[in-house]
Amino acid sequence: MKRILVGVSGGIDSLATVLYFKKKGYDVYGLYLILTEKNIINKDRVEGIYKSLKIPLLIFDGREIFKERIIDYFLNTYREGKTPNPCAMCNRLIKFPILDEISSKNSFEYFSTGHYIYIKDSLIFKPFDKKKDQTYYVSTVEKKFFKKFVNSITSFSTKEDIKNFVFERVKFDFFKKYKESQDICFVQKDYVSFLKENGFEEEEGNMITTKGDILKKHKGFFHFTIGERAMVGGRRERLFIKKIIPSSKSVIVSTKKELGENFFHLSPVEIFTDDKVDLKVKVRYRSDEVECDLEKLNDGRIYVKTKKPIYGITPGQIGVIYRDDMVVLSGIIEKEEV
Repeated sequence: MKRILVGVSGGIDSLATVLYFKKKGYDVYGLYLILTEKNIINKDRVEGIYKSLKIPLLIFDGREIFKERIIDYFLNTYREGKTPNPCAMCNRLIKFPILDEISSKNSFEYFSTGHYIYIKDSLIFKPFDKKKDQTYYVSTVEKKFFKKFVNSITSFSTKEDIKNFVFERVKFDFFKKYKESQDICFVQKDYVSFLKENGFEEEEGNMITTKGDILKKHKGFFHFTIGERAMVGGRRERLFIKKIIPSSKSVIVSTKKELGENFFHLSPVEIFTDDKVDLKVKVRYRSDEVECDLEKLNDGRIYVKTKKPIYGITPGQIGVIYRDDMVVLSGIIEKEEV
């Protein structure tokens, strides 16, 4: 019997993955990672689900490594005036490496997750249900970790199909009070409060237009994210955050038109193929893909030139290059000049 380890969270998608492999005749084990306090609070509930289904559950406490690799990265990126993407980096640095390591140590032939992705020949493709596509967040994972990965919930057409599949096999009571989190898992209130709790102090700086006019004082550059609306009274045009300069504590604002840009740089995180034609780029999870051309620079970075302006390109975020449904590469967005 084939043995498979499935990363589980207590949500419906990972449970559907476990039940899918059980139906297929695999010897299935779940792996629950304790990375934050939320995971500890949810632990008894998750154990109850898998105990009732007689599916063995392994538990791994990864809080120390999570602090070193994700929380410190999160804080340091904000200190640089950039916007981190902890979920994408967690998949790369925590979840997939741990699944691979524990599956190998415990003689599992395969592993899987509840992500909405489709893997073929260690390449990442979008799932059938494009509304639930999570390739953006998984695009950072090292290609080598997909050698043992087996697809699961991509076999279902829609989220409703997955729910029906689960509720035919599990008491609905397990999910009545459970709401899957859409927020950063280690932030209890909001990200500004979290930053303050971890050493960030409010320091006054200037909010400045692209022409150099000082509009007002602000309480700290870490309150702002590029692309968001700038709250400035007495202006006919809406203004948006265009640039953050930590060294001078300055926040540069612009009109919506000035916010649009046709180029930026990517510092590569993972390269899957060397495709060079018919490419599109996505600069945040909920953004549209935009046609683009790539040029590899001598310093290893990638110059991305888009066919139309993108508004609010944000340093520190993940940029993903696609060809049709396939992930070509992922990288961290930079906007410094060459």
